[in-house]
Amino acid sequence: MTGNARIANPGIVQTAPETVTFDNFVRAETASYFRKQLSQAPVNEYFHNRVPVNVENQVIIRSNVDLIYSYAVVDVTEEATFSVAASDTYQVAQIIDENHYIAAVVYPGETVTLHPADLTGGTHVYILARTATAHGLDTAHQLQDALTIDAKTANTFVAPDFDDASLQDVKAQIEAKAAEADFSKGFGTPETTDTYNHMLAAELGWGGLSPQHAQYFQAVTTCSGCDEWTFPVPPLDYEHNGYFSVIKYDEKGWLDVEKPCLTDNDLTRNADGTITVRFGDGACGTENLIEATEGQKYFYGIRLYRPKDVDETRTFIEQLRANPIVATR
Repeated sequence: MTGNARIANPGIVQTAPETVTFDNFVRAETASYFRKQLSQAPVNEYFHNRVPVNVENQVIIRSNVDLIYSYAVVDVTEEATFSVAASDTYQVAQIIDENHYIAAVVYPGETVTLHPADLTGGTHVYILARTATAHGLDTAHQLQDALTIDAKTANTFVAPDFDDASLQDVKAQIEAKAAEADFSKGFGTPETTDTYNHMLAAELGWGGLSPQHAQYFQAVTTCSGCDEWTFPVPPLDYEHNGYFSVIKYDEKGWLDVEKPCLTDNDLTRNADGTITVRFGDGACGTENLIEATEGQKYFYGIRLYRPKDVDETRTFIEQLRANPIVATR
């Protein structure tokens, strides 16, 4: 939904190709996401995915599958206001600027107005809204439709036409460094991130939330055919719809199996209260199983939404690093 915006030359303006390097990668990758969204909906208008992300419809690397997503590119040349309807369902509208820094995070019942001074650069923002499907798709669809944008202008998104060959080369180099990423220092603002992890995060998990809103752990391994990962229940704000999910991706960070994710509600606890997730062909047990093929290199990870305490959740992640997957075959 948009306000009474003044439309100025709708479309995408491109300039001469610019070679992508580590220095401008974040801007180039972010511009590619802005352009993809504008191919689905005009500036200041949402595009809603009505079904959970799967192998066929994924557009953002390392997407989650127990949420449905809504996207928009919004012009804030003068100002724009963003609202999320009040509800008991986990929903969040994350607002990302052209440098992949988080300008705002809007929860149910909240409204935020942004101006150019609220951004680290540029005149447009990308909204990545997540809506949980725990209460059914009909409810989730109603909440998606209740998301609103009121922008004063609808100017064209302008960015260099970054050279795709060099972009893909830098992406491949960053993927090789995936095991080094610390997402707690990769998503947020210039004050809460460091340059190196911010760059890694823009490739390995573009659009991730900052640590006070969500934290992420991922690691890479090669499947033995029977891998097990055991960990305690994460410390989250469950009273305010906090939840977690375990997910698996292929070696490039994309979904590759029909059921790649297990959520808090899906996971069976062990007798001692811990959780064991299995990756493999089921030969070593089918409880809490995510399919993986023997010899396959894959990423496994966990998303932790609405931490109760940022540092406590960071400590939990460090414990995960110290206790990786164990091959049991």
